[in-house]
Amino acid sequence: MVIIVIGILVIAMLAFFSYELYKRVNLNQLNSENSKMQKKINVYRQQENSRLVVSLVIAMIFISFVLLGILYQQYLLQQDNESLKSDVAVLEKETGSAGGLVEDYKAGSLKLAEFPWGTVVESRDAAALTNYELQLSRDWKPFLGEVSVTIVRSQTTKTLTISVFSSSLANTDFQTVKKNVEKFVEELGAVPEIKMIDFNFTYRDETNTLTKQSIVYAQDDSEDQGLKRIELSK
Repeated sequence: MVIIVIGILVIAMLAFFSYELYKRVNLNQLNSENSKMQKKINVYRQQENSRLVVSLVIAMIFISFVLLGILYQQYLLQQDNESLKSDVAVLEKETGSAGGLVEDYKAGSLKLAEFPWGTVVESRDAAALTNYELQLSRDWKPFLGEVSVTIVRSQTTKTLTISVFSSSLANTDFQTVKKNVEKFVEELGAVPEIKMIDFNFTYRDETNTLTKQSIVYAQDDSEDQGLKRIELSK
């Protein structure tokens, strides 16, 4: 919009000075053998020349203001860009692109083994299961990042398979999360209903490359020693 207005004003100025130039050419060609008339012509020429000088001064002042306006607009755009960069940096920090957002889990603080796992197994209400998943997602978020928890029930074996998905982790947060996972599994290993729990992480490694890693724990049917980590083939 500003460019259009400036373009219109420039065209108007060119038209004005073209008209003035046309008048000046005609005025210079105007002569008279009558001395009185020639004096009047000369006075008129001086008046027109003075008016042209004033017009040029006004035009230069106007152009200066236009240039100052453009420079000021560029300054505002630069300030907006700097503000936008700052907002993006804050957003990256809030979404986990920067480290220090995941808390170190203190064993027993969530009392994971006391969660109503038995009720989760026995319940046949899909809405109730969804509520349990949402509750776990909220409770585990400070220690595992932005997570989504999914629970799969087996009515035959009366056991549960828990899947945890976490994304947008910085490398420093991921290192904390891995330690928290070990503490979580140590507590959840005392829950007989949990047959398997798998953690799926998306994070940025030391080179800031987006990386995925899965960590899976399961009960060993031959031993009653809680959840054991399963080594996944690469």
